[in-house]
Amino acid sequence: MEEKQILETYVLIFISMGIIVGFLSRLWMLKSDIRQYPTLPNGYLIHVTTGFIAAAVGAVAYPALRSKNYVAVTFLAAAIQQFRDIRKMERDSLVSLESSSYTPRGESYIDGIAKTFEARNYIVIIVSLATTLSAFALKKFIKTNWIIIICSVSIGFLIAYMLKQYTKGESLGDIIHIEEVPLEFKDKYNLYIDDIFIMNVGLSSTRDVLLKNGIGFILKSKNENANETIILNHRGQITALVHECSRLLGLERHIRTRRDFKTGRVGLVIVPIIKDSEKLKEIILNVPILETNRKVNLS
Repeated sequence: MEEKQILETYVLIFISMGIIVGFLSRLWMLKSDIRQYPTLPNGYLIHVTTGFIAAAVGAVAYPALRSKNYVAVTFLAAAIQQFRDIRKMERDSLVSLESSSYTPRGESYIDGIAKTFEARNYIVIIVSLATTLSAFALKKFIKTNWIIIICSVSIGFLIAYMLKQYTKGESLGDIIHIEEVPLEFKDKYNLYIDDIFIMNVGLSSTRDVLLKNGIGFILKSKNENANETIILNHRGQITALVHECSRLLGLERHIRTRRDFKTGRVGLVIVPIIKDSEKLKEIILNVPILETNRKVNLS
Protein backbone atom coordinates (compact mmCIF):
# COMPACT_ATOMS: atom_id res chain seq x y z
CA MET A 1 0.00 0.00 0.00
CA GLU A 2 1.44 3.37 -1.05
CA GLU A 3 1.98 5.95 1.63
CA LYS A 4 -0.22 8.98 1.29
CA GLN A 5 1.78 12.14 0.65
CA ILE A 6 1.97 14.54 3.59
CA LEU A 7 0.03 17.32 1.84
CA GLU A 8 -2.10 16.81 -1.21
CA THR A 9 -1.70 19.23 -4.10
CA TYR A 10 -5.05 20.96 -3.57
CA VAL A 11 -4.19 21.54 0.11
CA LEU A 12 -0.96 23.31 -0.88
CA ILE A 13 -2.91 25.38 -3.41
CA PHE A 14 -5.48 26.42 -0.81
CA ILE A 15 -2.79 27.34 1.74
CA SER A 16 -0.86 29.36 -0.85
CA MET A 17 -4.06 31.08 -1.89
CA GLY A 18 -4.81 32.08 1.71
CA ILE A 19 -1.30 33.48 2.17
CA ILE A 20 -1.47 35.50 -1.05
CA VAL A 21 -4.92 36.97 -0.33
CA GLY A 22 -3.96 37.83 3.25
CA PHE A 23 -0.67 39.38 2.17
CA LEU A 24 -2.32 41.46 -0.56
CA SER A 25 -4.92 42.69 1.90
CA ARG A 26 -2.10 43.84 4.21
CA LEU A 27 -0.45 45.72 1.35
CA TRP A 28 -3.79 47.37 0.61
CA MET A 29 -4.21 48.47 4.24
CA LEU A 30 -0.62 49.73 4.37
CA LYS A 31 -1.39 52.71 2.14
CA SER A 32 -0.25 55.92 3.84
CA ASP A 33 -2.89 58.39 4.93
CA ILE A 34 -2.75 61.91 6.41
CA ARG A 35 -0.43 60.58 9.14
CA GLN A 36 2.12 59.40 6.56
CA TYR A 37 3.00 56.48 8.79
CA PRO A 38 4.69 54.04 8.40
CA THR A 39 7.48 55.84 6.58
CA LEU A 40 9.41 54.47 3.64
CA PRO A 41 11.30 52.24 3.38
CA ASN A 42 12.07 50.68 6.77
CA GLY A 43 8.61 51.10 8.26
CA TYR A 44 7.05 49.48 5.18
CA LEU A 45 9.48 46.59 5.32
CA ILE A 46 8.66 45.85 8.97
CA HIS A 47 4.92 45.83 8.40
CA VAL A 48 5.07 43.94 5.11
CA THR A 49 7.15 41.23 6.79
CA THR A 50 4.85 40.88 9.79
CA GLY A 51 1.88 40.96 7.43
CA PHE A 52 3.27 38.01 5.48
CA ILE A 53 3.81 36.07 8.71
CA ALA A 54 0.24 36.87 9.81
CA ALA A 55 -1.07 35.68 6.44
CA ALA A 56 0.87 32.41 6.78
CA VAL A 57 -0.43 31.89 10.32
CA GLY A 58 -4.04 32.32 9.20
CA ALA A 59 -3.67 30.21 6.07
CA VAL A 60 -2.25 27.10 7.80
CA ALA A 61 -4.53 27.20 10.86
CA TYR A 62 -7.40 25.16 9.42
CA PRO A 63 -5.24 22.61 7.55
CA ALA A 64 -3.33 22.02 10.80
CA LEU A 65 -6.56 21.36 12.69
CA ARG A 66 -7.86 19.24 9.83
CA SER A 67 -4.78 17.00 9.99
CA LYS A 68 -5.07 16.86 13.80
CA ASN A 69 -1.64 18.47 14.10
CA TYR A 70 -2.31 20.00 17.50
CA VAL A 71 1.37 20.76 18.06
CA ALA A 72 1.25 23.05 15.04
CA VAL A 73 -1.90 24.70 16.38
CA THR A 74 -0.13 25.40 19.67
CA PHE A 75 2.72 26.96 17.74
CA LEU A 76 0.26 29.12 15.82
CA ALA A 77 -1.30 30.32 19.06
CA ALA A 78 2.16 31.32 20.30
CA ALA A 79 2.82 33.16 17.04
CA ILE A 80 -0.42 35.12 17.38
CA GLN A 81 0.57 36.12 20.89
CA GLN A 82 3.75 37.67 19.50
CA PHE A 83 1.73 40.08 17.42
CA ARG A 84 0.83 41.86 20.64
CA ASP A 85 4.42 43.04 20.68
CA ILE A 86 3.67 44.98 17.48
CA ARG A 87 1.75 47.53 19.53
CA LYS A 88 4.61 47.96 21.99
CA MET A 89 7.14 48.27 19.16
CA GLU A 90 5.12 50.97 17.42
CA ARG A 91 4.44 52.82 20.64
CA ASP A 92 8.11 52.85 21.68
CA SER A 93 9.19 53.93 18.21
CA LEU A 94 6.78 56.86 18.06
CA VAL A 95 7.48 57.96 21.64
CA SER A 96 11.19 58.10 20.81
CA LEU A 97 10.42 60.56 17.99
CA GLU A 98 8.41 62.97 20.15
CA SER A 99 11.35 65.13 21.20
CA SER A 100 12.36 65.79 17.57
CA SER A 101 8.90 66.86 16.33
CA TYR A 102 7.73 70.44 15.86
CA THR A 103 4.93 69.51 18.22
CA PRO A 104 4.37 66.10 19.84
CA ARG A 105 1.74 63.64 18.65
CA GLY A 106 0.58 63.07 22.19
CA GLU A 107 0.04 59.81 24.04
CA SER A 108 -3.56 59.37 22.85
CA TYR A 109 -2.59 59.67 19.19
CA ILE A 110 0.37 57.30 19.59
CA ASP A 111 -1.81 54.74 21.35
CA GLY A 112 -4.34 54.85 18.50
CA ILE A 113 -1.65 54.33 15.84
CA ALA A 114 -0.12 51.42 17.77
CA LYS A 115 -3.50 49.71 18.20
CA THR A 116 -4.24 50.18 14.50
CA PHE A 117 -1.13 48.32 13.36
CA GLU A 118 -1.71 45.51 15.84
CA ALA A 119 -5.32 45.15 14.68
CA ARG A 120 -4.35 45.05 11.00
CA ASN A 121 -2.31 41.89 11.57
CA TYR A 122 -5.36 40.26 13.14
CA ILE A 123 -7.40 41.31 10.10
CA VAL A 124 -4.84 39.58 7.87
CA ILE A 125 -5.10 36.39 9.95
CA ILE A 126 -8.91 36.43 9.69
CA VAL A 127 -8.80 37.07 5.93
CA SER A 128 -6.29 34.26 5.28
CA LEU A 129 -8.20 31.85 7.52
CA ALA A 130 -11.52 32.70 5.85
CA THR A 131 -10.04 32.27 2.38
CA THR A 132 -8.55 28.86 3.15
CA LEU A 133 -11.58 27.69 5.12
CA SER A 134 -14.00 28.68 2.36
CA ALA A 135 -11.87 26.79 -0.18
CA PHE A 136 -12.05 23.59 1.85
CA ALA A 137 -15.80 24.06 2.37
CA LEU A 138 -16.42 24.60 -1.35
CA LYS A 139 -14.32 21.54 -2.19
CA LYS A 140 -17.15 19.36 -0.87
CA PHE A 141 -19.57 20.75 -3.44
CA ILE A 142 -17.37 21.87 -6.35
CA LYS A 143 -14.79 19.65 -8.01
CA THR A 144 -13.19 22.22 -10.31
CA ASN A 145 -10.29 23.87 -8.53
CA TRP A 146 -10.23 27.11 -10.52
CA ILE A 147 -13.88 27.80 -9.64
CA ILE A 148 -13.06 27.17 -5.97
CA ILE A 149 -10.11 29.53 -6.19
CA ILE A 150 -12.17 32.33 -7.75
CA CYS A 151 -14.92 31.99 -5.15
CA SER A 152 -12.54 31.74 -2.19
CA VAL A 153 -10.43 34.69 -3.30
CA SER A 154 -13.60 36.75 -3.74
CA ILE A 155 -14.76 35.81 -0.24
CA GLY A 156 -11.34 36.69 1.20
CA PHE A 157 -11.22 40.14 -0.39
CA LEU A 158 -14.84 40.80 0.57
CA ILE A 159 -14.05 40.05 4.22
CA ALA A 160 -10.93 42.23 4.00
CA TYR A 161 -13.03 45.11 2.67
CA MET A 162 -15.71 44.65 5.35
CA LEU A 163 -13.16 44.54 8.17
CA LYS A 164 -11.30 47.55 6.83
CA GLN A 165 -14.52 49.54 6.69
CA TYR A 166 -15.52 48.35 10.16
CA THR A 167 -12.20 49.37 11.71
CA LYS A 168 -11.97 52.62 9.79
CA GLY A 169 -12.40 55.48 12.22
CA GLU A 170 -14.09 58.80 11.74
CA SER A 171 -12.13 61.96 11.00
CA LEU A 172 -12.70 65.48 12.25
CA GLY A 173 -14.28 66.32 8.90
CA ASP A 174 -17.25 64.15 9.94
CA ILE A 175 -18.09 66.31 12.93
CA ILE A 176 -16.72 69.85 12.50
CA HIS A 177 -16.99 72.96 10.36
CA ILE A 178 -13.94 75.16 9.74
CA GLU A 179 -14.08 78.89 9.15
CA GLU A 180 -11.04 81.00 8.34
CA VAL A 181 -11.04 84.21 10.36
CA PRO A 182 -8.60 87.17 10.07
CA LEU A 183 -6.22 87.75 12.96
CA GLU A 184 -6.53 91.01 14.85
CA PHE A 185 -5.03 92.67 17.89
CA LYS A 186 -7.26 94.33 20.46
CA ASP A 187 -5.92 96.67 23.10
CA LYS A 188 -2.71 96.61 21.03
CA TYR A 189 -1.27 93.44 22.59
CA ASN A 190 -4.12 90.89 22.74
CA LEU A 191 -4.44 88.55 19.76
CA TYR A 192 -8.00 87.52 18.83
CA ILE A 193 -9.69 85.51 16.13
CA ASP A 194 -13.30 86.56 16.00
CA ASP A 195 -14.15 87.01 19.71
CA ILE A 196 -11.80 84.28 21.00
CA PHE A 197 -8.75 85.51 22.87
CA ILE A 198 -5.62 83.58 21.85
CA MET A 199 -2.63 85.15 23.61
CA ASN A 200 -0.88 88.31 24.65
CA VAL A 201 1.95 89.43 22.34
CA GLY A 202 4.35 92.05 23.62
CA LEU A 203 6.91 92.40 20.82
CA SER A 204 5.86 94.50 17.87
CA SER A 205 7.99 92.37 15.51
CA THR A 206 6.10 89.26 16.61
CA ARG A 207 2.76 91.01 16.07
CA ASP A 208 3.85 91.94 12.55
CA VAL A 209 4.82 88.33 11.78
CA LEU A 210 1.48 87.04 13.07
CA LEU A 211 -0.53 89.53 11.02
CA LYS A 212 1.53 88.97 7.88
CA ASN A 213 2.05 85.19 7.88
CA GLY A 214 -0.43 83.85 10.43
CA ILE A 215 -3.58 81.89 9.64
CA GLY A 216 -6.58 81.75 11.96
CA PHE A 217 -9.41 79.22 12.04
CA ILE A 218 -12.52 78.73 14.10
CA LEU A 219 -13.47 75.07 14.58
CA LYS A 220 -16.98 74.22 15.71
CA SER A 221 -19.12 71.10 15.76
CA LYS A 222 -21.48 70.61 12.82
CA ASN A 223 -24.54 69.76 14.89
CA GLU A 224 -23.50 71.67 18.01
CA ASN A 225 -24.28 68.68 20.20
CA ALA A 226 -22.51 67.63 23.39
CA ASN A 227 -20.81 64.55 21.90
CA GLU A 228 -19.09 66.44 19.10
CA THR A 229 -18.09 69.25 21.42
CA ILE A 230 -16.50 66.75 23.84
CA ILE A 231 -14.45 65.25 21.00
CA LEU A 232 -13.39 68.63 19.63
CA ASN A 233 -12.24 69.80 23.05
CA HIS A 234 -10.43 66.60 24.05
CA ARG A 235 -6.86 67.51 24.94
CA GLY A 236 -5.35 64.56 23.06
CA GLN A 237 -7.46 65.35 19.98
CA ILE A 238 -6.25 68.95 19.87
CA THR A 239 -2.65 67.80 20.36
CA ALA A 240 -3.00 65.44 17.38
CA LEU A 241 -4.52 68.24 15.27
CA VAL A 242 -1.70 70.65 16.12
CA HIS A 243 0.90 67.96 15.38
CA GLU A 244 -0.45 67.26 11.89
CA CYS A 245 -0.72 70.95 11.00
CA SER A 246 2.83 71.75 12.06
CA ARG A 247 4.34 68.57 10.63
CA LEU A 248 2.84 68.80 7.15
CA LEU A 249 3.13 72.56 6.59
CA GLY A 250 6.05 73.25 8.91
CA LEU A 251 6.10 75.73 11.76
CA GLU A 252 7.76 79.11 11.31
CA ARG A 253 7.11 80.38 14.79
CA HIS A 254 3.80 80.06 16.62
CA ILE A 255 0.89 77.68 16.90
CA ARG A 256 -1.81 78.22 19.51
CA THR A 257 -5.27 76.88 20.26
CA ARG A 258 -7.86 78.32 22.61
CA ARG A 259 -11.28 77.08 23.59
CA ASP A 260 -14.35 79.28 23.85
CA PHE A 261 -15.91 77.94 27.04
CA LYS A 262 -19.31 79.47 26.28
CA THR A 263 -19.84 77.92 22.84
CA GLY A 264 -17.34 75.03 22.75
CA ARG A 265 -15.64 76.48 19.66
CA VAL A 266 -11.88 76.16 19.26
CA GLY A 267 -9.68 78.91 17.87
CA LEU A 268 -6.49 77.91 16.06
CA VAL A 269 -3.64 80.25 15.10
CA ILE A 270 -0.59 79.02 13.21
CA VAL A 271 2.33 80.65 11.42
CA PRO A 272 3.33 77.87 9.00
CA ILE A 273 6.35 77.72 6.74
CA ILE A 274 4.03 76.96 3.82
CA LYS A 275 1.16 79.44 3.99
CA ASP A 276 -1.69 77.54 2.34
CA SER A 277 -5.09 77.96 3.97
CA GLU A 278 -6.87 75.40 1.80
CA LYS A 279 -4.23 72.75 2.46
CA LEU A 280 -4.44 73.49 6.17
CA LYS A 281 -8.21 72.99 6.10
CA GLU A 282 -7.74 69.66 4.34
CA ILE A 283 -5.21 68.55 6.95
CA ILE A 284 -7.51 69.45 9.85
CA LEU A 285 -10.54 67.73 8.33
CA ASN A 286 -8.55 64.53 7.78
CA VAL A 287 -7.14 64.27 11.30
CA PRO A 288 -8.54 60.97 12.67
CA ILE A 289 -10.77 60.95 15.72
CA LEU A 290 -8.72 59.23 18.39
CA GLU A 291 -9.46 55.77 19.79
CA THR A 292 -10.03 57.32 23.21
CA ASN A 293 -12.87 59.39 21.73
CA ARG A 294 -14.58 56.68 19.67
CA LYS A 295 -16.60 55.51 22.64
CA VAL A 296 -18.54 58.73 22.36
CA ASN A 297 -21.72 58.29 20.33
CA LEU A 298 -21.40 60.40 17.17
CA SER A 299 -25.04 60.15 16.17
